[in-house]
Amino acid sequence: MSLKIAANYFIRNDVQSILKKISGFDLNKIYSTKYNPELKNSEIQLLTNKELALEKKNSNERAKSLLQMPPFLPARENLSEILSCDKYLDPLNLTNSNYIFVDISLEIPNDKRMIVVRQKDGLLRKASYQEREKTLQVYFPQDGKSKYLSQMFETNNLEESLKKQKYTLILNKACLELEPNDPEYVRISHRVFDYVNEVHDFELLYSTRFFGTMVFYLIWYKKIENLMLYFLKNKRINDCCDLINLYSIVHEKNNLFVQHLPEQSTDHEKIKVFIEHELKKSEKIEQALNNISKLL
Repeated sequence: MSLKIAANYFIRNDVQSILKKISGFDLNKIYSTKYNPELKNSEIQLLTNKELALEKKNSNERAKSLLQMPPFLPARENLSEILSCDKYLDPLNLTNSNYIFVDISLEIPNDKRMIVVRQKDGLLRKASYQEREKTLQVYFPQDGKSKYLSQMFETNNLEESLKKQKYTLILNKACLELEPNDPEYVRISHRVFDYVNEVHDFELLYSTRFFGTMVFYLIWYKKIENLMLYFLKNKRINDCCDLINLYSIVHEKNNLFVQHLPEQSTDHEKIKVFIEHELKKSEKIEQALNNISKLL
């Protein structure tokens, strides 16, 4: 199925609700120490119980905002609209270069800003996405973002970073440098999700803003065997059920396991039936589920 269809599923309220729930909410991990050269020294304050409760509430709200998931989008098409063509300008182009014209009015949002390119052969067209981003970074620079793609994202360097488990570093840098529908962002994020799935490193992304998007990616491509095993080994039965519910929503037309569910099934029965009819390699998962059943 098209990734455009996947994007429509991703923004559904019921899907977002499950993804937020399944992503975890570990404050120690969310507020873990990170390198920040502008970080101020810690402050110690004496608070009343009422003030402390308010601070905890504000802290939880800030944590929720830090867990805001990047959207799951298809790669955009690099279309360029031709506005006019004046070949008589060709002999006048003494620099043999393209010229970019930008509306730099401050009140115009960047996504609405007119940017056009006059090519050396006289063709006038709207700027491509890549040209827009480089030009906007010149006139309206964003902190931490460069005009060129970071060498970290080159294939060999990316693989080396993955081996060092720099998942959040890669994804945070990609979010800063690229738009979520940029083909490079799609390539990078999907590769990180696949690698994490291959090596079972889910714990490193758990309770980060990327976990929910990764779960959706794995569900969309039906690669949830390792993720199900991760939840079972950590005795997260509720997360297993949420994963199944999410799978049922996204693949609502191909739910084979639903036909085999008893009318009043327990969570363990639901998981077991799902494993038998939907997952490809289920021996380890069944063993983990049986181990949990013995403890109950």
